[in-house]
Amino acid sequence: MTYTDTIYPHLIENIRDWPLYKFYRNSAKHKKEIVQIVFDNIVDKYGDELKDEILKCSYLELKRIKVNPWKVDPPDEKKFWTEIRQLVLKTDKCNDESVCHFHLKRIIARYVEEIFGDFKISTYKFARVFLTYMFNRLFNGLFVGSMINFSKRKSLKDRILLAGYVDETRELFSKGNVIFLPTHQSNLDSVMIGYAIDYKLGLPAFSYGAGLNLFNYELAAFYMSRLGAYKVDRRKKNSIYFSTLMAFSMFSIKKDVNSIFFPGGTRSRSGEIEVNLKTGLMGSLIEAQYDKVENGEGKIFIVPVILNYHSVLEAKPLIYSYLRRTGNKKYMAKSKHMIQRSKSINLFKSIYNIFTKKSEFVLSLGKPMDVFGNNLNSNGDSLDSNGKVLNIDDYFKREGELVKDTQRDIVYTKFLAKKIAKSYLNYNVVLSSHIVAYVFYHCLLKKLEIGDVFDLMKYNEKEEKIELDVIIHETSALISELREMEEREEIVLSKEFDQEVVELVKTGIKKLGVYHRENVLRIVKNDFVMTDNFGLLYYYANRLSFLKNRLD
Repeated sequence: MTYTDTIYPHLIENIRDWPLYKFYRNSAKHKKEIVQIVFDNIVDKYGDELKDEILKCSYLELKRIKVNPWKVDPPDEKKFWTEIRQLVLKTDKCNDESVCHFHLKRIIARYVEEIFGDFKISTYKFARVFLTYMFNRLFNGLFVGSMINFSKRKSLKDRILLAGYVDETRELFSKGNVIFLPTHQSNLDSVMIGYAIDYKLGLPAFSYGAGLNLFNYELAAFYMSRLGAYKVDRRKKNSIYFSTLMAFSMFSIKKDVNSIFFPGGTRSRSGEIEVNLKTGLMGSLIEAQYDKVENGEGKIFIVPVILNYHSVLEAKPLIYSYLRRTGNKKYMAKSKHMIQRSKSINLFKSIYNIFTKKSEFVLSLGKPMDVFGNNLNSNGDSLDSNGKVLNIDDYFKREGELVKDTQRDIVYTKFLAKKIAKSYLNYNVVLSSHIVAYVFYHCLLKKLEIGDVFDLMKYNEKEEKIELDVIIHETSALISELREMEEREEIVLSKEFDQEVVELVKTGIKKLGVYHRENVLRIVKNDFVMTDNFGLLYYYANRLSFLKNRLD
């Protein structure tokens, strides 16, 4: 594995030759094709029960509109679904193509129109300049890469770092589709991956799914819809919408579009690395590979991607949402008055931190695999457990013939999910901020003789501290274990671990949560370490939760 700040040259210089650009230049044709594909699948699946499925869909949509409306929803939402429901209810059976089939196509076409994004070269070029400025601010502070050289990327060279199988991933682009499956911590993740793909990896732009809620904001909607993002509405729970979303994913992959989607489904609210992955869209990869095999086309390659930040901007609302949901009566929230007062007092401090503190972002690429979780050789061939080349066509055959089998594909998808989750742990890059948060949190639990974060929340942050020497000693002991894990290829340690332990601890404390209004950790009088927020401390400590409380 590599760990590098190298900037790779672009594999395809001309944006007009990028698969994503070519895909969206034929949007009108693709939309019609997807509508027909979904229509045929739904009719075949539900047959005589089609009317009930349409009514169920319209009922759930009307309920969504009433219970959870969003600004981005079309103004005619209620009218559309009310009309669909009333007209379908009037029919006795759904064997009349002029009624049920007509309205089913209307529903699918509406969903397809919502899901589809676009890709504009002018917007992409502007985003390159704007994001360079924004990330210079975020990772370098005010005066490095500032207004004078705000569009120069070289100042980000040491701030956006790569780890893992970078060269191997680049090689795969000439051999088939590449699908990135990343961990998910922040709303910035899609933007960060997209920027790193272009700036550091030198790869063509990927298609990616973005939550429809992000399109509530007009500025974000304008740019995201023109940068290859397709929209995902997690409020929609009906089978017709899900079939349409799956069909879009499969169709774009079959058109050789390289894609990103988050198998965790949503941001990790606890701060932990996701291990229980959702298999919905992942299943579309198996189906898309079947179609490629059937048509004698190329191969789909899966690359697990692990993202790590020293500071996640929305960590505080995420962790307190998690604590409220999981703690129930054990969770003791601070009063609204104190929270509001803290927000008012610390607003300028938060802005100041973003513009003056330095940080890094690490994108780690796990070992590429096929859609069945098999390792690959340098030619992109699949390998069995003994290192022998496999013919993946055989995974889809029964008695020598290609056969579609939904139950079989579900098994394949679950196995792939397990391989991805394992890769997330094995190729996770441990940062200095992770280890100091983990050590301090567990030292606190040990000192107070308590069992978990909910017990810890009963204490006052201002009264609890741990000797700096204790933190250094415990960190040193834990580093020895982490190095053994790295030798077994179970984790990756960042370059920060080349420092002496004392410097590593101080570096981690300095970088931990630098954008927050409160200090996640701080050194007091050079002798003690304290935290200003137990919740944030717990969030960052959870990044090493796979260690299973080694300090207890």
